[in-house]
Amino acid sequence: MAKKGQSAMEYLMTYGWAILVIIIVIAVLFYIGVLNPRNVTPTSCTFPPGISCSSFKLTEAGNLKLTIGQATGHRIMVLGISCTQAQEPEYWHELNVTITNGQEGSLGSFSCMDSSGTGTVLNGLAGETAKFKLWMNYTEVDTPAHETRQVMGDITGRYEPA
Repeated sequence: MAKKGQSAMEYLMTYGWAILVIIIVIAVLFYIGVLNPRNVTPTSCTFPPGISCSSFKLTEAGNLKLTIGQATGHRIMVLGISCTQAQEPEYWHELNVTITNGQEGSLGSFSCMDSSGTGTVLNGLAGETAKFKLWMNYTEVDTPAHETRQVMGDITGRYEPA
């Protein structure tokens, strides 16, 4: 009978030590930031076909520096852009940036607003993630109609120091 008890105790001790080692490894990975959810969330910037985000930087002050590329088949003039968490744009950053087909253009730096509709700039701490909608008004310069078009994109970025 004592042999059965000893073998059961050895079995429990072996698995107990293995579970303890696994818990310690997971705790160390969390401590050094490998399993930090902030580091797992990918950054992205997407627009409909024809417009692309070449690069972007979201600063802690809530300013977005954005460079876009365009392949609409025409030279475009970007008239305005809005960055907000609201469902509809309320504040527009007016621009006059012309971008040739197949080229990139910097839209400069502009503020991203929260969803309250009060015009409050949404700032954050370095490493935090935020998600916004980007609206862009543009016109095709070399077409007879010169119609103003509006596209909407999504951006998920991490706040970085300015």
